[in-house]
Amino acid sequence: MTEKKKVCMLCGKPSGESICESCKSNVQGEAAHNKQKMEKQVKVGSEVEKDKIVKKHLDK
Repeated sequence: MTEKKKVCMLCGKPSGESICESCKSNVQGEAAHNKQKMEKQVKVGSEVEKDKIVKKHLDK
């Protein structure tokens, strides 16, 4: 009987796991980068909203 070779689901290289360490590191790095980008956008967005509220309050 032929034994199945395990390969990485992302790059196709032989690996003992479903995702090799190299691809795992790349995915984690991309996720961290995207999280930082989203957090920065939320911070900028909340600052804009905060400025609108302050301006509205000062206009009264």
